Amino acid sequence: MQEIKIAGIEDIKRLSSEDAGGTLINVLTAEQHAEAHIPGSGQACVFETVFIDNVRKLAPDRHAAVLVYGAGNSFDVTVAAAKLMSAGYSDVRVFPGGIDEWRAAGLPLRGNTPDVPCLDYPPILPLHARYTLMPKASTLRWTGRNDITSHWGAVPLSSGVLHFKNTGQTLEADGCINASMSGITCEDLAADPAGLRELLAHLASEDFFRTRLFPRASLKIGELTPLEGAGHGLPNYHGKALLTICGCTQMIESSLSLRNLPEGGLSLSGLLSVDRTNWGVLYGSARFFRFLGKHKVDDLITLDAKMIFEKG
Repeated sequence: MQEIKIAGIEDIKRLSSEDAGGTLINVLTAEQHAEAHIPGSGQACVFETVFIDNVRKLAPDRHAAVLVYGAGNSFDVTVAAAKLMSAGYSDVRVFPGGIDEWRAAGLPLRGNTPDVPCLDYPPILPLHARYTLMPKASTLRWTGRNDITSHWGAVPLSSGVLHFKNTGQTLEADGCINASMSGITCEDLAADPAGLRELLAHLASEDFFRTRLFPRASLKIGELTPLEGAGHGLPNYHGKALLTICGCTQMIESSLSLRNLPEGGLSLSGLLSVDRTNWGVLYGSARFFRFLGKHKVDDLITLDAKMIFEKG
C-alpha cells in the first residue's frame, strides 16, 4: 500500500533547487499564497473541486515527486496527499510544518506580506455603525414537537435595525428585529391542505399566539459580547435580547455567529430553544395540564435565525 512520505525543510530546499525533478505546491487559497509562500512553490487550493486539475497543470508527470505544504498544524496537506494518491500520483510528500515551521526557522518567504504572520481567527467586528435588515434575504425558522411527530415552518421578518458603537474596537450594540406572527407558515403539512389550515388556525388562536391581538413579535438586542478564541466556523458572539411574544417580554440569550458580508453587509445567525410557557403559551404543556393524551405538546420551540443586513 502506498504511503505518504514526510518531508522536512531540507527536503524542500533540495526540491527547490535546479533540476530537482519534482514540484513544490502550496495547497492554500490563491489569496493566502499571494500574501506569503515558500519560494519556488506553485499554488493549487485543496479546498476547491478543481484541485487535481490544477495540480496536473503544475505536475503533469504523476511519477515525479510532488511535495505539498500548507499553513502548518492543519489537515490541509493530509487531505491534499490523499487526493493526489487517489489521482494516481506515486511519489507524494508532505511538509506538515508548513509556512509556520518555515517562518519559525527564519527562512525567507515571498509574497505581498511575507513578514506578517496571519492570525488564524482574527476577531470579526462590524465595519459600520448602522445596519438595516433585509427581510426577503433573512429567515426565522421554527420547529415544534410532541411525542409522535414535529412541525416546522417560518415566521416572516418584517423590519429591523442594528446599531454599533466603537466599531473596530470594543463592541457595543443595540437594535430591534420585528416579525409578523400573523404570517407564520408550516412547511411539513404542505401536501395536506386541510391539516395545514387546521394547524395554522390553531397557532393563530387563543391556544397559542393570539395573532389577532398580537400580530407582531419583536426582538430587542441589548448585548453582543465577543467570544474569545472562537473559530470562524463557530459562533463568535454571545447575545442577550428581550423577546416579546403575545404582549409578554422575556430575556433570552444564545451564542451567535456574526459575519461581515460583501458590499458592507452583515449577517447575524443563531440557533436556540425557547420555553413557550414563559410567554404564557400553555396549550398542551404537561407542566400545567394533566391527562393530555395526544394533545401533549413539548414546551420547547427551536428557533433558527439567519438575519441579513445592509449597511446604513
